[in-house]
Amino acid sequence: MLEFAATAARVREATKMAYSANLPIDSSVRDYWHSLPTETTIPGFGFTLKPYQAQGVAHLERWDGSVLLGDEPGLGKTATVMAYAFKHRRFPMLAVLPKTLILNWRREITLMLGSQLSVLVVGYVPGKRRQEVLRREWPHVSFSHTPLPGYDVTLINYDILAKNLSSLESVGYQFVVADESHKVKNPKARRTAALLRLVTGREEVKGKRNQWRTLHEGVPRVTFCTGTPLVNRPVELWTTVNTIASWVPAFGNFMKFATRYCNAHRNSFGWDFSGSSNEGELHQLLLDTVMIRRRKEEVLRELPPKTFVTVPLEFDRREYDSVSAAFEGTGAWREGMETLVRYGGNPARSNDAIVAIGKCREIAAYAKMANVVEWILDFVEGGEKLVVFAHHQRMVDEVAAALKSAGVGTRVIRGGVSLEARAQAAEDFQTREDVRVIVLNIASAGFGITLTAARACAFLQLPWTPADLVQASDRVHRIGQVDNVTVYNLVAEGTVEEAIGDMIMAKAAVANAVVDGGANTELNNLSLNK
Repeated sequence: MLEFAATAARVREATKMAYSANLPIDSSVRDYWHSLPTETTIPGFGFTLKPYQAQGVAHLERWDGSVLLGDEPGLGKTATVMAYAFKHRRFPMLAVLPKTLILNWRREITLMLGSQLSVLVVGYVPGKRRQEVLRREWPHVSFSHTPLPGYDVTLINYDILAKNLSSLESVGYQFVVADESHKVKNPKARRTAALLRLVTGREEVKGKRNQWRTLHEGVPRVTFCTGTPLVNRPVELWTTVNTIASWVPAFGNFMKFATRYCNAHRNSFGWDFSGSSNEGELHQLLLDTVMIRRRKEEVLRELPPKTFVTVPLEFDRREYDSVSAAFEGTGAWREGMETLVRYGGNPARSNDAIVAIGKCREIAAYAKMANVVEWILDFVEGGEKLVVFAHHQRMVDEVAAALKSAGVGTRVIRGGVSLEARAQAAEDFQTREDVRVIVLNIASAGFGITLTAARACAFLQLPWTPADLVQASDRVHRIGQVDNVTVYNLVAEGTVEEAIGDMIMAKAAVANAVVDGGANTELNNLSLNK
């Protein structure tokens, strides 16, 4: 390992020097990088990498962790990053994420590494009762309002990065990962300025453009992860390439970059950097240097037809706990029922187990509503379409209304929608670029329509049976779909929604054994990755 690291470092520096001096890259350098073996199995890492993920780890090794990991959504970038970090002990490590992905990263790290790494979640601190439960399930995970030293991995969301900047800078991270990094494409945004100051150790002097002051030593390794490195125009790549590859002449000076690749020109208002030019050259330069990007169609043979992923979401637990306590007999029945009514539900007439499950399921769905909407907005921001399923019609209507209010083209199919309107909604989703989301009631639209314009679907509430889950997701995965389909289960963590997921998996195993003798690979592989 040490010999490899030393040789790789020498070749890497030679490559950077050649680029800086505008010299051609020696063929022996390219041969060296291409000759490096890839490992799908890493000792102690409890997840076998797919070959393309192992290639991603090799790419991180090539550039000592400072890369643009641009694989399309659903290809497992988190596993690639964590495999590299674990293999080379790049700790302490900081992951900067959208708020809705914080608990998912904590979960995925645990699935891959068990309790080998200590994890700190910053900004989300559950109540004492909930923390007691979490300590039993996740003994290696801690929660804090502010960053603290002494943890292998710290998870923080973009929204609170700036206000915690000084504390983060004092830790001395060896590796920083910015997930969904298209969120820092605007160099003038507060979150972008905070991230760049953290990783570079410097900031621009106020009132003095292009004059910088050094505050501390920068982070030695920075990985930007996004399935959409460029959302609209090449100028959005600037903060990324300048941060991780300023040794490339075109990436070291903004005006050089803008003139060459953004069709920079003056107009009556000043400089205009919103255009594009030499796109093919920029693409090749990215691939020759720091970017690695794989599309689903390129690695389909390594993927199952459907990938099921559970996304745990944080939420305000007070309402849910009020209803749950009423059924458990540890809280006031009237208070719990009033909470249900306040959220639009009907009070229960008994505390029978089946009634309790249904009502707790209902309140869990409404309690996580804000984070569900935020997750969907984050998802479609990258340009992907999404099919959304829910059980309750009110959930369908409220999510659709929130998305429309946010300016997202949205269609709805639920009970009460005419056949003509249903057909038109599906047609709009299939053919119109501006219609990004379609929200469906499972009972009304879980069959009989084709929605292959999307490569992903999300369940806000799971159906009661595995057959309904598979059939609903087949609205996306059917004839005409050429990609792997990712099925997301957006679950309110620590609620009855998790128990429903366990029940569905148990039913799937029984159905497969009895009906198909265990031969149904889809039911056999159905796992909500709890």
